[in-house]
Amino acid sequence: MKLIHRLELLGGAAITALIGTPAFAQETPAGTSIANQASVTYSVGGTPQTSTSNTATFLVDKKVNLAVAEVGGAATRVAIGSTDQVTTFTVTNLTNSVQDFRLVPGQQTVSIPLLGTDDFNVNNMRVFVDSNGNGTYDAGVDTATFIDELAPDATVTVFIVANIPNTQGIHTAIVSLDAIVAAGGGAGTLGADLVATSLLTPDSPNTVDIVFADGANVLDLPRDGQLFAFDAYTIDTAAVTISKTSRVVSDPYNLLVNPKAIPGATVEYCITVTNAGPGIATGVSMSDAVPANTTYVSNSLTVGGLGVGGQCVLNGTIEDDDTTGPDESDPYGGSFDGTTVRATFGSVLPLIPLTASFRVVLN
Repeated sequence: MKLIHRLELLGGAAITALIGTPAFAQETPAGTSIANQASVTYSVGGTPQTSTSNTATFLVDKKVNLAVAEVGGAATRVAIGSTDQVTTFTVTNLTNSVQDFRLVPGQQTVSIPLLGTDDFNVNNMRVFVDSNGNGTYDAGVDTATFIDELAPDATVTVFIVANIPNTQGIHTAIVSLDAIVAAGGGAGTLGADLVATSLLTPDSPNTVDIVFADGANVLDLPRDGQLFAFDAYTIDTAAVTISKTSRVVSDPYNLLVNPKAIPGATVEYCITVTNAGPGIATGVSMSDAVPANTTYVSNSLTVGGLGVGGQCVLNGTIEDDDTTGPDESDPYGGSFDGTTVRATFGSVLPLIPLTASFRVVLN
């Protein structure tokens, strides 16, 4: 793997700091004929004379270069079992001629910093070119599988499209796009991969030689007319579970010392919401019907505390749990409607359990 490929994972800013911004071609097109004549003036017996040389002509050779980059700077978040999920790249032609580009999507088996630990492969992986230039994959519209006749300095967007396995416990799939410079000149048909002119072949003024220039710096030594970029699919599902415990807080006779669940005792319920990840669970809400033979203790509802082992170890916000209207300072919206306790947790982060607690008196 090229070192420059690894550096691309760090993002454009890191690469630019290390090797600078690659210059667009804006160079004399390959195949251009450069002609030149020389002349000499002199005199014979006082008479001026002029002599003109033959015309020296050579053809400009092809300097092959390209740039491939991932778009967005972050992994694509997906759900297990989802289809036609898209990662986006760009390919820029830095060659001094119109070129085709063969596109090869690939899957990685290595762990890459910033992208995560690869632990699954996507299914039905395909590659398509953005045909209308809108930067968005349009199924049925973006159908081209290679870049056709890309002008010098021009950039085109390329999509890898894949299906995500319906497998629990998967997290990250790292994918790559390999763009390979191919011969242009035949619209609608992918040309053959370019082959560099042998270093043992002397330059011919009448031949357009091919020189690979994609290894023009120490961070990209192999000159092979192709370049990779990487992206990843990251599972964005959340495995949310809820548990409930109860404890006797006090009773009329033992008060707070080893109280028992006798009529008149106060019992506290602790509801713990846990997200096993890997994604953030949003829009999480809870409802709990107050059990028969108990009476809800007004304003005993707290929401947003932390839980450990199914127990409320840190209370959350004390809720204004009447139903006369929302409390503008209340982030959770806890309420009691006479039969049911409700609360909104909002977002629950992986492995950070949130709790709701309330109390009842045993009738």
